[in-house]
Amino acid sequence: MFKRVAVVCVVVLAMAVPAAAQEKPYSFMAGGVLMAPLSNSADRFSMGLGFTGGFAWRFTSQLSLTADYLWSALGVQEGSAANGASRPAEVTPRIQFGTVNIKFQGAPGRARLHLLAGGGIYHRSVGLRASGSGNISVCDPWWFLCPPGPIPVSSFNGTRTATNPGLNVGVGLTAGRFFAEIRYHFMWGPKFQTSKGTEDANGKFFPLTVGVTF
Repeated sequence: MFKRVAVVCVVVLAMAVPAAAQEKPYSFMAGGVLMAPLSNSADRFSMGLGFTGGFAWRFTSQLSLTADYLWSALGVQEGSAANGASRPAEVTPRIQFGTVNIKFQGAPGRARLHLLAGGGIYHRSVGLRASGSGNISVCDPWWFLCPPGPIPVSSFNGTRTATNPGLNVGVGLTAGRFFAEIRYHFMWGPKFQTSKGTEDANGKFFPLTVGVTF
């Protein structure tokens, strides 16, 4: 009887140990975002809030492939709503993007530093609205609008968008299921002819993300 019990225990342990040792090769993440514009974008837009969600596939305990999506509203710098137009205008900027990155983490521990870098597709939109009628003169590459001359207010009002590729690099810290991460994002933008010559409406942003993994 004892021998049978011993054999059963050994078999159960032999089956349980590999199962316990196996860890899911994938994980998900979700978090809140504080989005900070940089450079020319910061001259027009101020910090905003957003959210993000993503997925990671581990090749090893330290190397992963990640994919994520982020959406954020942005504020408007004081006075910038009139800088690009001949009359005051209401400006509503938004940004969203999806990126794929290689992520390298430190050795397993209570807190793990990680680095990541990759590329993605970035979609920016700027809603514009001026009151009244008549014509309006406007030229601001980061509003994605720079016609050769005045245009009717009805043509000015609307949403302009740009979808372009970009790159990002960042650093973060994970403790248990919680993480904090900051990245630098650069996205190419469309070209516009301005009084200063040809300008590229490239975007530069610096989001801080705090979230959980599961």
